[in-house]
Amino acid sequence: MNARALIRSAPKGEDLIAADQVAEQISLDRAREARLVAEEVSDRIRAKFGPAAIRPATTLLRVS
Repeated sequence: MNARALIRSAPKGEDLIAADQVAEQISLDRAREARLVAEEVSDRIRAKFGPAAIRPATTLLRVS
């Protein structure tokens, strides 16, 4: 395919639609999807309970 054909096949501005009208792209990478969900939940927890609400378990005190 030559450069002229690539330019002709590029979308035009009037072909674009608002982001809220676009369907969500399906991902086949389950690990990535799990990370994104965990990240979103972590952000909500930190927003509600503060930045120290989630931290590595090694920083917690051990109670016996």
